[in-house]
Amino acid sequence: MAASLRGEGVDVRFGIDTQKVEAAEGRKAVLGTANGQTERWEAEELLVATGRTPLIEGLGLEETGVDVGPRGIVVDERLRTSVKSIYAAGDVAGRWLFTHSAGREAAAALRDMFFPGKARDIGLVPWCTFTDPELAHAGLTRAEAIKLHGERRVEVSRSDLSHSDRARADGTEEGRIVLVAARGKLVGAHILAPAAGELIHELALAISQGLKVRDLGELTHVYPTIATSVNLAGAEAAYAYARRFGWLVRREKKAA
Repeated sequence: MAASLRGEGVDVRFGIDTQKVEAAEGRKAVLGTANGQTERWEAEELLVATGRTPLIEGLGLEETGVDVGPRGIVVDERLRTSVKSIYAAGDVAGRWLFTHSAGREAAAALRDMFFPGKARDIGLVPWCTFTDPELAHAGLTRAEAIKLHGERRVEVSRSDLSHSDRARADGTEEGRIVLVAARGKLVGAHILAPAAGELIHELALAISQGLKVRDLGELTHVYPTIATSVNLAGAEAAYAYARRFGWLVRREKKAA
C-alpha cells in the first residue's frame, strides 16, 4: 500500500516523532524527528487522525456499577457488562470498531437476553480499508501467528496480481494476496487488490472453518477473476505438499 501511494506522488513517512505544528501565511507545518534528524513538512492543509473515544459520559454507568475501561464499556464473551442484566454492543464496547461487527454484536446480545447462553461470540471479524486499491484483512498477521504458534510452524504464501489474467486485463496488476498458515491451516489472509473487501470473505470463511491452504485449490473459481489468485495459491500449496511424497515415486521407479 505504501508503494502504491508513493507511486501516486504521496510522500509516506513512518516512525516520525512529531514535536509540534505551526500555522503561518496560509500554510501548515509539522516539525518532527526522523532517524534522529529534525525535519519540517509544509502543506496547505493538515489532517489529524487521532482515533475514536467511546461516548459513555452521561449514561449513568457509575451509578449502576458498570465497569469501564480505556476502550469503553467492559463486556464478556456474551456481551454482558459487569452488571449481568446490562449488555453493551458496538463501538461503545471497544472491541471491533466497525459497522458490520456492531450489527453482529447487537444481534448476539439480543439473542443472549432472551435465550441466555445461546449466543456465540461473533468470532473472526474481517475488515477492509477502502483505499485504492482496497486493503482487506482477516485473522492473524505473520508476526501474530509466529508469536502464537512459533516461527517454525508458520508459513506464508504470496500471490502477486501481476500473475492474474484479470488484473493484467484491467491494468490493475499492483497488488498481492498473502496467506498465513500455522501447521498447514489458514490463520490469516491479507489482500491488496481492487474489491479486496469482496474477496476477503472466502478466506475469512476458510479461516473460521479451519481449512488448510491447499484446500483453497480444490474449489473451481470463475475465470477470469482476481479470485483465481486465491485458487492459484491453494494449488501451489497442494503441489508443495505433494512434493513431500516424491520419494514414493522414486522408490516405485527403482523397484520397476
